Amino acid sequence: MFSRLDHEIPAVLFPNDWAEGLKQILLNIYGDKCLKDDRTFEVYGFSFPNEVLMIISYVGMDKITSPVTLFLSSDLAAATKTDEIINDMFDFAGVFLDSYFAKETSDDEIWEDYVLDWEETEFNEKNFFCKVTRENIGLSIQANLLLGE
Repeated sequence: MFSRLDHEIPAVLFPNDWAEGLKQILLNIYGDKCLKDDRTFEVYGFSFPNEVLMIISYVGMDKITSPVTLFLSSDLAAATKTDEIINDMFDFAGVFLDSYFAKETSDDEIWEDYVLDWEETEFNEKNFFCKVTRENIGLSIQANLLLGE
């Protein structure tokens, strides 16, 4: 559904306490901006046999405001240290959010750096794939559940 690669095996969703923990870290760092914008974060993690996917959305509290959603994907192999990959993904997300909020505070610039197709990038000597959309992941998950997917 959200992954970069095609998979025959359904994703394993990361535990809610993991997602809530990362959300709380983001709120501790960017909480003032969230209050000002009337927004919050949603964090999702999915694991497949050969891919790990992290999605972080900056969503409006009213659910009408278009979110800014960062998708991060990494290939998994038998020798991959998953914890390191996830930590680096979260660090990458922090760099992205710092850049996003830096432009949002400028009166001269409006942030519109959406990337709809997966792009490969290197961070901390690791290859990641990322894209940035306006997709509301929570609503997409609810719709797929209603459709039986």
